[in-house]
Amino acid sequence: MTDILDTVADLTYLRDKRELETVFADLIYELVGASCLTLWRVVGGAGGKTEMQKRLTLPSSTEAAPLRPECPHCQDKQRALCLEASENPASRHVFPINNDSRLTGLIEVIRPQRMTQRQERMVSNLVRVYGNHAGVLDYGDRDELTGLLNRRGFNSYFKQTMLADAASSIIAVADIDFFKRINDEFGHLYGDEVLILMGRLMEVCLGEVDGVFRFGGEEFLVILQNTSLDEAAVRLEAFRAAVQAAVFPQVGRVTISIGFAAIRASDTGATAFGRADEALYVAKQQGRNQVKCYEWLVQDGSLREEKKTGGQIELF
Repeated sequence: MTDILDTVADLTYLRDKRELETVFADLIYELVGASCLTLWRVVGGAGGKTEMQKRLTLPSSTEAAPLRPECPHCQDKQRALCLEASENPASRHVFPINNDSRLTGLIEVIRPQRMTQRQERMVSNLVRVYGNHAGVLDYGDRDELTGLLNRRGFNSYFKQTMLADAASSIIAVADIDFFKRINDEFGHLYGDEVLILMGRLMEVCLGEVDGVFRFGGEEFLVILQNTSLDEAAVRLEAFRAAVQAAVFPQVGRVTISIGFAAIRASDTGATAFGRADEALYVAKQQGRNQVKCYEWLVQDGSLREEKKTGGQIELF
């Protein structure tokens, strides 16, 4: 029991959400003698529906099986759901992770035998501690309307990205075209709904959860890790096309303009954002509803790159 309390105390000191997820998953995995553990997170899906996205699986070499249809409904009673596996004697336990009574994720545990009531109660209490602490970390870092990370969340995430390894990472800025017209014609209520659905569509199309941000107004930002310029262009173009094809309630069709750039080892969040924003400006100037790459614009002469030397700004 003392070891568990020590680990829980250590959890509350963690500020990095990804590290928190890993330490928490390890704790539950070892505590109940699981043969497999998967941590799922709720993300927005198409048509306003929610979907479950896998965050991690233990052992890491194990491929997580898809959640059974009844698993997401365990939040209805705000308690664990146990499902006996029909193909073998193993039992599957699913625990809801909540933040202010809102489902934010699930932790799925597979073990040789069903947990005892004492084990279920212990895991449920640990899940509550984890959910509460994760909620505290989110406070102030997330946009109240969309639930996406905000500018403050971006600054923290960007620093973590740079510390981990910024190699082959892309930053993209997306701006909804003629958003003021939407608010003026349909009202701010429908404008807000467009923003919410746009954030969800961005998460689903780009496959990112923590790397999508609402930067303010109708502007969104995403960091794509382990992605080349060519790969980013394909993914961002697919997102742009998905937005154009979507039908937003009452509003109908909406388009989006996107600028992106490679993140460099010497970057701050501001410098990386600045290059992507320049590419976005070109996309807006050249007709909107398109994707532009900063490096390619510099290469073809559409943009001139600035570099700082000795405190002065020098043009190439």
